Amino acid sequence: MPANLDICPSCRIQAPHREGRTICPRCGGPLTQSAPSRRPPPPPRRPALRWTAHRPREAMPAPRGPRRPEKGPTPSYAYNPGWGLLDVPEKVVEVDSRVPAATAALTRAMELTCLILGAAAVVHGARYVIAVVNRTRPIPAWIDWLSSIAVLVFGVMSLIAVVVAIVSFGRWVREVRVRSFAAATFLDPRPAWVVFGLAVTPLVNVIGAPWMLHEAARVTDADDGRLMRIRLRLAVAWALVNGVAVLALIYRVGAWSTNSLQVDADALALVTASFAVSAVFARWAVTRIERLAGSHSDVEERPLRRLVAA
Repeated sequence: MPANLDICPSCRIQAPHREGRTICPRCGGPLTQSAPSRRPPPPPRRPALRWTAHRPREAMPAPRGPRRPEKGPTPSYAYNPGWGLLDVPEKVVEVDSRVPAATAALTRAMELTCLILGAAAVVHGARYVIAVVNRTRPIPAWIDWLSSIAVLVFGVMSLIAVVVAIVSFGRWVREVRVRSFAAATFLDPRPAWVVFGLAVTPLVNVIGAPWMLHEAARVTDADDGRLMRIRLRLAVAWALVNGVAVLALIYRVGAWSTNSLQVDADALALVTASFAVSAVFARWAVTRIERLAGSHSDVEERPLRRLVAA
């Protein structure tokens, strides 16, 4: 235990305590006595780090159990890779092989229209032959009566079939636009009634229908030169069919307003040609429309591509 100390508050010196000394020998001031501290000394501090020696890797014993194969180096890329993973939708084959309802309805209507228009062309052709024969010799009344009824019946049936086919075509154009814009994450900017009206209105649809299909093809990247040529050929053929139909209608109206047998015969020949051309166009356009519908189905069901971090 340490001894007491004599401390001078004035000159701040200290010395071991001596009995009878009360005055500082330097300055003559009074001395004070300090008591020794009874707290135990702090324990010695241990080092913060403890070094441990290990054997070299080649001197270590072999690990127990099967040894795992060593992994290769971590792959790395000097640039951002442009490939990604494909999110293939479920049941891709079933969706791609299924024809949309509007396309199926349009193809059925056009095939039926082709048959009716072909039959109407045959009936009008027979009526024209009867009119030619009647110029040189008389024909039985029942043949004239039967041919007149057949011309009237097949004319009405042809009109109904053409109306149904045009309405189905308008629905198909509207669905193609909706699916094309939806595949590009857009909404069709044109109202449905505008698209439908431009596709079904006579003579207006000569320009309106190709225009609506062209706008639908512009929003997707599935359009190519082959599909563009198909749409162009359909537009040109449709314009020719409408031209022949308008010419035949003009001659038919002229034949009704005159008593000329020659004008009546020319009108009948043009109507026959119009029916025949329309029937051929309806059959020829079916495969082209199915190709266009198939291209839009591929656009909609195309697998999405997403990039991943390397």
